Amino acid sequence: MDTKNVTILIIGNDDENVKSFKINRNLINNFKKYLLYYSGAIVVSFVVILSVIAYTLQISLDKQGLVSQLLTAKDKLEIYDSLKLNQKLNTIDNNLSMIDGYLQSRGVIETGNAGGVSNIDKQESVSHIEKIDYFEKQSIVFYNTLREIPIGYPYGGNRSSDYGYRRNPFGGLSGEFHPGVDFKGETGDPVYATGDGVINRCDWYNGYGNAVVIDHKSGYQSLFGHLSRVNVVQGQEVKAGDLVGFIGSTGRSTGPHLHYEIRQNGDDISPEPFLKVY
Repeated sequence: MDTKNVTILIIGNDDENVKSFKINRNLINNFKKYLLYYSGAIVVSFVVILSVIAYTLQISLDKQGLVSQLLTAKDKLEIYDSLKLNQKLNTIDNNLSMIDGYLQSRGVIETGNAGGVSNIDKQESVSHIEKIDYFEKQSIVFYNTLREIPIGYPYGGNRSSDYGYRRNPFGGLSGEFHPGVDFKGETGDPVYATGDGVINRCDWYNGYGNAVVIDHKSGYQSLFGHLSRVNVVQGQEVKAGDLVGFIGSTGRSTGPHLHYEIRQNGDDISPEPFLKVY
């Protein structure tokens, strides 16, 4: 008996046409194994594909949710930034209004001619960009205005005499009114302009000796007296910080020093508030 092969019979409808085939039994067994392996591989591949599809869908859903959260957070952040920016712009507006009030109190600008600093917030539909542009222009106006005021020290030496009544420096018990402040110094030390302006005079000026007078806008003048020599000419335009002369002891003087005055509309005023702005 043949046990290594399997005989397969194919019988026709008329029972006369009969065909037979012999197939090796090991081949059939191997085919079963291969069929089982391939079926398992197909099932595993199908499961993997389904898992990948499910994972991809989950990532897509998570991504959409994350994008939605990011957009929500972005909207909230933009609202917050807009509010903070508006607060900052209001603060700048208030600061400019205070500067405006200060300049009015100094007589630098007239009341009602400030340029409408605080009016920007009263206008309807004014964007942040328009506010920033306005404040930028206004800050330049204030900067130029402040440069035209004689502010700061003309010389870095120690002060030897203040504005107001004092004992006569030439001796005796009499007193006198001192219309400026004096700074000790050495002959030849440089003296600088404290604001932008035009040289009104730069010659011998009675008891001031060699003196320089600068006309500033808004009716202010600065005077530098007892100079050893001057460094400017009549009608010259000067900027704050320009060298205008050198310390000396000309005129009514007891020794080398700088006499410094501030005048407004022709009258001397205390230079104290101009030396240091509080």
